[in-house]
Amino acid sequence: MENKNSSVSIKTDDSYNYVFDYEKVKEFNINPNILNEKFKYVNAPLSFFEKNRLFIDFVFIISPFLVFLILGLIHNLYLRIKSSKKLKQRMQFDKVLLDSIKSPIVWEDEKGFIVDSNAKFDELLEMSTNIIKGKQLKDFIENGNVKKLLSLLKTFVDKNHFESNAIILKSKDNKEHIYMIDQTDYTEDIYRTSGTVVVFTDVTKEKLALREKIKHQEFMIQQSKLAEIGEIFSSIAHQWKTPLLEITTIAQEQIYSTDKKIIDEENNAFVNDIMVQVRYMGETISDFQNFIMPSKRKVSFNISEAVTKMLEIINHNIKYNYIKTNVQVQKDANLNIIGYKNELMQILLNIVNNAKDSIVKRRKEKKIKEGIINIDIRNIQNDVLIQIEDNGGGIPKEHIKNIFKPYYTTKENGHGIGLYMAKLIIEDKMDGTIEVENTNNGAMFSIKLGAKL
Repeated sequence: MENKNSSVSIKTDDSYNYVFDYEKVKEFNINPNILNEKFKYVNAPLSFFEKNRLFIDFVFIISPFLVFLILGLIHNLYLRIKSSKKLKQRMQFDKVLLDSIKSPIVWEDEKGFIVDSNAKFDELLEMSTNIIKGKQLKDFIENGNVKKLLSLLKTFVDKNHFESNAIILKSKDNKEHIYMIDQTDYTEDIYRTSGTVVVFTDVTKEKLALREKIKHQEFMIQQSKLAEIGEIFSSIAHQWKTPLLEITTIAQEQIYSTDKKIIDEENNAFVNDIMVQVRYMGETISDFQNFIMPSKRKVSFNISEAVTKMLEIINHNIKYNYIKTNVQVQKDANLNIIGYKNELMQILLNIVNNAKDSIVKRRKEKKIKEGIINIDIRNIQNDVLIQIEDNGGGIPKEHIKNIFKPYYTTKENGHGIGLYMAKLIIEDKMDGTIEVENTNNGAMFSIKLGAKL
């Protein structure tokens, strides 16, 4: 302006930025990276991070809580696994413990389905736990033990008491066992279930011991009764012997006081008959007196002599009932035994009297004319066998299995103790056996005793 010259100054502003339209770049397939400059897009699509900014921020904020929650869940899972392992170990221990118990045990739910059982119960039914679990006892009704058990369970008065809680069941070795049954209710609080636990207690040994004790008591009572009878008979025998002695004295006076001239053979015969009868009566009384007294200890005696003595006592009774007795003794047999002589004679007497009664009854019915009782005595190895057989028609089938039971009798006025005591004395006191069977004509009793070596 004042005629002054000045130089031209050009400045470049580098505070710019490259901005590209994302849609146009894509449309014309331009690559902005060749500029080697920073740039940015407009109208570019949002990234996942930009779209979910709030969610990511929320997750980032609560992530510490999530970490603690996950750690808590992992710890809880660990504790559950540990508890489950302990529970499994406890269940296995309980199973082993229950299987080691000698008493059968079974669990049932409220509907009667079997929840579990121990090995002894499985052995009792001869089935495995896998078969019976989840089923009811009535599903195995064909099993004899289950049938008895169900029959007993029906006798419940309430949940804990039986009218008779004893049951006889057979084990797999076919032996009978006596069990006492106890049934208890249970309630499980975790799963809210309930049911019953049935425990079988084997009391076979105790029951058998009790039976033996009762048998021994009955034997002692019978011995006491026989002793009392023996004392009474001894008193009667003493009183009878006195008049017999008087009769003997009178008969002797008749002989010696009468004039010898008047004495004739007929009178002598009468007096001799009186003396014979008096002597026989005295001997009979002594035999009865010795026979009725119970033996206090075992003695050695001969079976054949005992049988002969027994027959002498009932000889007239047998004879007047038209019964013939045949005694057959094996030649050179060892018939000496150790036992209770009087008791054995009473047993033989009881059997023979029973045979006599059967024969008399059968003859009255005109089924036989003459009674026969055969007694056979012989050795079987080291034993003495006595067999008494009659032709009295035998024992009815419905009674033959029960005749050795106490107080079981088929007679109108019978007491049912004779054959029971016979079995008790022979088997328990003399270590022998006594059996009975029917033959073609009647019954045959067989008594086996150990011979004295």
